[in-house]
Amino acid sequence: MRSNAQYADKDYWESRFEKESHYEWLAGFDSYREVLLKYLPPDQSILHIGCGSSDLSMRLYELGFKNITNVDYSETLISSRKEQFPEMEWICDDITSLSEIKDGSFDIVLEKATIEALLVKEKSAWSPSSSALSTIDSVWTAIDRVLKKGGLFLSISFTQPHFRIPALLRNPKWNIETDSFGEFFHFFVYVCRKGEDNREMMERYSKIAPDWLRSATEE
Repeated sequence: MRSNAQYADKDYWESRFEKESHYEWLAGFDSYREVLLKYLPPDQSILHIGCGSSDLSMRLYELGFKNITNVDYSETLISSRKEQFPEMEWICDDITSLSEIKDGSFDIVLEKATIEALLVKEKSAWSPSSSALSTIDSVWTAIDRVLKKGGLFLSISFTQPHFRIPALLRNPKWNIETDSFGEFFHFFVYVCRKGEDNREMMERYSKIAPDWLRSATEE
């Protein structure tokens, strides 16, 4: 049985997407539809990062969200999706830079379980490695750059708030709220609004999970 560490390997995803046409991490769209739509006003420009083979974007498109751009670093996946769903934009890019995306070009940046894949090699949820912090910092910086002022970053996750919120607080420009869905096992939607103060929350979580808020150069 292979380790979950494979989820951080690009070659693994290229091989997987050669065979896989659809897979949903965490939960299917209908499970979180009601929660997600609360944060998606009509006519918003949406960037779905780490889109994978989920049908999330397609389901949103069916509901009338026509301005959707999808990003994944798998060339195999993006090439396939361009042919299947030409009504949306598909870009091969790395979410640690989003170098193909212009500054301030989206109202919403959306991800589902992609952050978990980036952190899959971590040995401790309480004490992330400097490498993990550096990666997270790069992703948050890229997301913040492509968001419009007042835009939202929506992160759908199984990670508990006492771990994910301090990670999100590494970007001091986001005000963070938490929503949830699920009946027997709860999942979370982290709602980060660009350009709002989070000092009060920063002070609280610096005591709960200080290692998540340390400098990425510290060991």
